[in-house]
Amino acid sequence: MASVGVFDSGVGGLSVLAEIRRIAADLSVVYLADQAWAPYGERRLREVRSRSVAIARYLIDRDCDPIVVACNSASAAALHHLREVFSDKRFVGMEPAVKPAASQSERGVIGVLATEATFQGELYASVVGRHANGTEVVEQACLGLAAAVERLGPDHPETIELLATYVDPLLAAGADTIVLGCTHYPFLMPAIRRLAGDTVSVIDPAPAVARQAIRLVGEEPRRAGKTTFLTTGDPAAFAVQVESLLGVAVAPERVEIARQCEIYVVKGDLTRQDVDAIVNAANDGLQHGGGVAAAISRAGGSLIQQESDDWVRRHGRLSPGTAATTGAGAMSARYVIHVAGPIFREGQDNEGLLRAAVTAALEAAVAADARSIAFPAISAGIYGYPMAEAAAVLGDEVVRWVDRHPGALDEVRLVGFNEEAADHLRTALGRARSGSSAG
Repeated sequence: MASVGVFDSGVGGLSVLAEIRRIAADLSVVYLADQAWAPYGERRLREVRSRSVAIARYLIDRDCDPIVVACNSASAAALHHLREVFSDKRFVGMEPAVKPAASQSERGVIGVLATEATFQGELYASVVGRHANGTEVVEQACLGLAAAVERLGPDHPETIELLATYVDPLLAAGADTIVLGCTHYPFLMPAIRRLAGDTVSVIDPAPAVARQAIRLVGEEPRRAGKTTFLTTGDPAAFAVQVESLLGVAVAPERVEIARQCEIYVVKGDLTRQDVDAIVNAANDGLQHGGGVAAAISRAGGSLIQQESDDWVRRHGRLSPGTAATTGAGAMSARYVIHVAGPIFREGQDNEGLLRAAVTAALEAAVAADARSIAFPAISAGIYGYPMAEAAAVLGDEVVRWVDRHPGALDEVRLVGFNEEAADHLRTALGRARSGSSAG
């Protein structure tokens, strides 16, 4: 009998919780407000993604399933990622209600109020691409509005004044339907209706999200309808906020959720990974003419080879225990970390050389202030290291290093270019984790 987990950076997700409680009062719910990190909408997407993983892991450890990501910014940054990392768990995310807005707009102009992080996410772009149907979508990023709801409350004059600066441009653009793209904004519904007038419709996605979470629970056994309130911030202040917004007295518990490094496997193109740094399986002269190196050079552009040549001129050829860091050019990563994995030969310490290259890459990432890094199967392929063996060394060394350096990184991805390579990496990572737990 699991509980439904609901999390947000603050009080915004209470709008979803209220709908869950209204529709299914017999469900047990754990609500977690990550107020120590609020608001998510003003943080980098990668940071929100990493934090969302830590929060989800905490809720899973408290026997929560499904988990509602009751924050549009976190859904935009992390929903797909959470489903990938916790593939055996169920997640429900917030999706701007562009589809119903487009279908009911008479003028063919809809406005979306959301955070900058929501607009930057792939989820939002996908929703607009699939459902706008020729409707003009006017986007309004609402810097500081969620924070004002948290700090001052939805009825405070300063909050309403700030809200007006964001609603007015939508009305000036001719929007006859406004989509609320942040879970904090439903608490502003009366003010939005006053500002927009009776001829403008306002759509809140919270009821639909609540219904989806309840559908996932289905006929599973239910508990006694208890709601547990947790916060990473000040419990007394959170209790006042909950009572003000929901009209109920609560006694929240304060919890600590430390940064954790997630290690996982994906199948795909290394050069398209949304991480701070990607690892290049380079030769010792940093000439990027084949294999992974060539793919990285093509994707990043001429800058990578230019900076690689500069590095060799200054430092000499690359050894297995060192790493060269360059920019990533046109790729979404900030850095390319070049390491010289061994060319597989009988009689040499292939494993030791590969471990040295992996360690060098991880330490170079930390030195560059990167929080996330993606590895290919170094030395497999054209360097001749058997894939299963290379994957085993890579997975084991990454797990060992992360265990020795808690908090140094948020995310390590092992990237297989096809399903076979990804399967080898998954097997290796599973074995490495089992060995780490046993130790």
